[in-house]
Amino acid sequence: MYRRYSVVSSLGEGGPRRPSRNWIVAGVLSLAFGAQTAAVQADDRDIALKLLGKHVFFDTSLSSSGEMGCVTCHTPETGGTGGDSNVNLTQVAITGADPATVGRRKPPSNTYASFVEPFLPCDLGGPNNPPGVEQYCGGNFWDGRALGRPNIEGFPGAAPHIGEEVFHDIENPVVLGYAKYIGATTDQAINPIPNTVEQNMPRDQVCLTVQSSDYAWLYELAWDTPLNCSNVIAYNGERHLDITFKRLMMSVGAYQHSKDINSFTSKRDLAIRAELACIDSDFRDYWNPSVCTDVQTLQASNPDKEYGKFPLVLFTDQENLGHDLFYNVDLPFSPRESRDDIPAAQCAFCHSDNPDTDDGSELLQTYMDQAYHNIGTPPNPEVPLNGGILDGGMSETTAIHRPGFFRTPTIRNIDKRPNRQFVKAYTHNGFFKSMKSIVHFYNTSQVKDRCEDVLPAETVLTEAVALANDCWPRADVPATQSPPFLVGALGMTDAQEDAIVAYLQTLTDLHSADEPELLKPQPSASASMFMDMRLYETICDLAEAEEEPVIPFRFPRGRSSCMSIDDAARRLDEDEWVSEE
Repeated sequence: MYRRYSVVSSLGEGGPRRPSRNWIVAGVLSLAFGAQTAAVQADDRDIALKLLGKHVFFDTSLSSSGEMGCVTCHTPETGGTGGDSNVNLTQVAITGADPATVGRRKPPSNTYASFVEPFLPCDLGGPNNPPGVEQYCGGNFWDGRALGRPNIEGFPGAAPHIGEEVFHDIENPVVLGYAKYIGATTDQAINPIPNTVEQNMPRDQVCLTVQSSDYAWLYELAWDTPLNCSNVIAYNGERHLDITFKRLMMSVGAYQHSKDINSFTSKRDLAIRAELACIDSDFRDYWNPSVCTDVQTLQASNPDKEYGKFPLVLFTDQENLGHDLFYNVDLPFSPRESRDDIPAAQCAFCHSDNPDTDDGSELLQTYMDQAYHNIGTPPNPEVPLNGGILDGGMSETTAIHRPGFFRTPTIRNIDKRPNRQFVKAYTHNGFFKSMKSIVHFYNTSQVKDRCEDVLPAETVLTEAVALANDCWPRADVPATQSPPFLVGALGMTDAQEDAIVAYLQTLTDLHSADEPELLKPQPSASASMFMDMRLYETICDLAEAEEEPVIPFRFPRGRSSCMSIDDAARRLDEDEWVSEE
């Protein structure tokens, strides 16, 4: 059967060889959208939810200027972070929809952010907790304020939470299953649109804007209830429009769990799976006989070499060395075994999902311990301060932890950019403008001169000034910064720094999310026909459970069945990632 989608108005109620280019393309397509045996096939309504979330994510009309969306701060072509090279080079923080406003931090990448757990006590991180205070991990944003759970501690800086209230009138068990998206990523999504220094649009206007959009039909398809922008109280003091807004933001959170955002399509991913294909039929889509031959050749001289483990035969010698340095951790409190023939770069101590055990070959490695550290980042003189007060990081969320600690970000897509001239910024305040620079900082920040000691007092201490004078500025919060043996005195050579940079560049995904056709000034012919003929009204009525829909209706011109959500996605040019969700 088919349904006609409805809305309720605001007035209503209720070294080795590099692989050939062709082989890379074929492997990447397979890697991104197939052969992930651990993934569970999502139901059609879940796909509709993610499609809705994608449109909300890319919709720049959801701002007071009509020109700013989630995508403005999380641009796919730049790895899910700031998409303006000049902004990255200068003020770092993004100017809001109100041009008189600007943020004060570099946007963190939204790629792989859905892997971040709720903000909870843990035993990882730097000395951010005074006596009697627990350490915390997780939570989205640099300071963890998107807790991903109710704020039972009463943290004063915690962001709003999306919880079970979005299901208050839902009976469909498939829709109730969206509870799996309650978490830190969904809590992050609820913040930017109404924020006056970001998209600056109140909830009622968001609801009405989506209601009048070309993708409004996706709401009822996903939530099995009409889009309701009424001011009438719906549940627990919240209006219908508040519930609708939260549901829209949960859809954005759901979309950020998708393969369109987290594709695992980097050279590193492809190289590991290509080797595993030699011994495991689950990876047969990546099989290349020359790779298997190269592994066997390497095993003749290196008996410890295993398929899918480093060194990888599709990596250069420099990239493999970078990996070895990255994972060489030598700390008295770490159970890891270290090598004594190369320096301990200590990177994996923070940039590993499980710092005690990971070796870099994990299929779904996200490179973040989700803990809070103070690496000694200098203040960035070009970033606006909050009333002249330094950025306290996690302490601004909890008010009980020491200042200067920020959550470890993923380093996937750290070098993703549209061209080599594009400038990216690194760390929470964007002080660093190149990967080489920040690796050099990790290596030398506590052995070089302090710029304040060797330069005139009036000198503006930017990264460029520091590099030109072979010095580093003092940390924003020096009292609790990481010790030199962890950050700042690692003893690497210039060539070893370059090797780590080369390794980090292998973590760039080849897949990038594209703007939805319905939001483009000139949609594709297929998408235009889909809307002109109102084909969204012919999408199958999605069943409550995983069962075949009943189709008692015959369509005109001989069509005898309704349109599947997969077919709708294909007509909207979204099938590349949707087909394997």
